[in-house]
Amino acid sequence: MKESIKAKVQETKRQLILEAVADFFETRGFNGVKMQEIAKALGISVGALYKLFPSKEALFYAYVAFEIETFYRRLLEQCPPDVADPLICLRRYIRLKFDTFAAKRHALEDPVIGDPLFFMKMNTRQQDPAAPIFDYLTERFEQLGKIHPFKEPNPRKVAYLFNAFTTGYVEYWIHYQEGLDEAEEQVLDLFLEGVIQR
Repeated sequence: MKESIKAKVQETKRQLILEAVADFFETRGFNGVKMQEIAKALGISVGALYKLFPSKEALFYAYVAFEIETFYRRLLEQCPPDVADPLICLRRYIRLKFDTFAAKRHALEDPVIGDPLFFMKMNTRQQDPAAPIFDYLTERFEQLGKIHPFKEPNPRKVAYLFNAFTTGYVEYWIHYQEGLDEAEEQVLDLFLEGVIQR
């Protein structure tokens, strides 16, 4: 019982730190943040912070996982799996993705935070926190593929292509300051035009 309570307390501490640390990474970038500054701002010792997160990289990865989990939770709130029309869910995914990235503009311009290779490198050592999102998208494309067969028969691959396609809008927006205000219907139609069999 004691161990169970201790584990819950530790998890609660982790969650509170991850909620608070977002501002550090998103306004100052990965390299501009020191563990000592975070600990001081949170009112805890550096040792206590390192006990929960053994390195700044571990803290940053936990922050990224926390942000992805938050995104997934919001996606489920906006479009639960029992919504019959997969097009509605795919449109809501696009809008939520664009709105989430737009709110984190400064972080995306950081050379480390904005570098997808950094995440890939970390994902080789960690569980993939985005897996539930890809499962969700795969299920939506499975549903849609029964109505409109795709050129690519693997719905998981279609989900990954869709994610990359929508990320392309984010990259364009970062470089040219336009594109994230596009209608999600238009973005989805353009993607489906390329993958649906005619």
